[in-house]
Amino acid sequence: MVKLIIFDLDGTLIDSRRDLAGAVNFMRGSMGLEPLSTERVVSFVGNGIANLVRRAVADAEIDFEEALRRMKRYYADHLVDSTCLYPGVSAGLTELRTAGIRLAVLSNKPTGASRRILDRLGVAERFDDIIGGDSDFPMKPEPDALLFLRQKYDAPAEACWVFGDHYTDLEAGRRAGFRRALARYGFGDPREEKPDFEVNSFDEFVMAIKGF
Repeated sequence: MVKLIIFDLDGTLIDSRRDLAGAVNFMRGSMGLEPLSTERVVSFVGNGIANLVRRAVADAEIDFEEALRRMKRYYADHLVDSTCLYPGVSAGLTELRTAGIRLAVLSNKPTGASRRILDRLGVAERFDDIIGGDSDFPMKPEPDALLFLRQKYDAPAEACWVFGDHYTDLEAGRRAGFRRALARYGFGDPREEKPDFEVNSFDEFVMAIKGF
């Protein structure tokens, strides 16, 4: 029986591509740089906001700390201009929670931003824990936060799942001994990681989990 599911945020629960690209391009424009395509910005996502900004200004000699400040300041005011839940997420989370499964979010996005997004999209209360990349735990792919949550809820490894779209999610799950599912509909890169199964929608994930 599944006891704990740890979700990634961007590319798994939410489609945040346009807002992330908008924040990056606002920052670049404010520093005299040309905009990047949404696809290029999205390719930089997955290892925390500092790495996103570092990659987004790698083509220019500018003050990185200032670029990071401008990106954070703008993004904080534009978290959900276009960002939305993927289809089936709201109902699916309710279904999983009703089944008695503990649900958590583990994102490399800062905790405050993660919580505000989920709150504004109406699903924050579905989660027992929301942990971001600025927590006391090292960011994914380090497994420390997963191991903490497993211990907190006294769940055996075989009853714990990680669901994400990026190699950082899958690697963290592998290193923690969790079972792993890949959100193929997201915008991350699984690299060489081999999940237990892959899905093309959130509804498909819920149906698969109910079979375990």
